[in-house]
Amino acid sequence: MAENVTLQVEGMTCTGCEQRLSKALRRVDGVREATADHRTGQVRVRLDPAVTDRAAVAAQVHTAGYTVVDDGDTGEPR
Repeated sequence: MAENVTLQVEGMTCTGCEQRLSKALRRVDGVREATADHRTGQVRVRLDPAVTDRAAVAAQVHTAGYTVVDDGDTGEPR
């Protein structure tokens, strides 16, 4: 069962940032899909909760050089 997580992220300014962050998040074990949007500042991730969690995703956002400003979204299990 996959879980959808949406994070509000600061620091993305262009499509290059979107691509860089999406690629970095897809490298996290358990992340199935990752899409960043610099216009909204949102990152949407589909992950396997048995393998990873939103804290690991937030840590990867930080490692990639961006800041999570709101990770209060509970996500939607699917």
